Amino acid sequence: MGAEFHYVSAQEGVVLDTARIMILRRSLGDQRTREVVEEVVFHLTDRMGLLRDALDRGRSDEAQTLSARLAALSEQVGLTTFARVARDLTRCIEAGDEIAMASVSARLERLAEDSLFSVIRYADQSAL
Repeated sequence: MGAEFHYVSAQEGVVLDTARIMILRRSLGDQRTREVVEEVVFHLTDRMGLLRDALDRGRSDEAQTLSARLAALSEQVGLTTFARVARDLTRCIEAGDEIAMASVSARLERLAEDSLFSVIRYADQSAL
């Protein structure tokens, strides 16, 4: 009797609050808005790597701080789903629920790339 594997494509759509980008654009202008978005994306990418490392090493306090920071940063550029999942991860870490942490951190990883590309694309396209 052999094991049967089923692969499930776990994707979810990125929710981008475009009003946040427009507020930035009105207050900072096109060029500075693109710079701010690029900076935030850089920091999000960096912190995702640090979060991965902290979780792998069992550093809960560090992981909790990083996931909370990811939530705050992503909200600044309108990544509402990403921010919500990062906050969910913070709560899982606070609760010490390792199974939930693994699940939610995997979800955050899947969401990260699409979210970051979508906010950069939108910031560039809406400047046209």
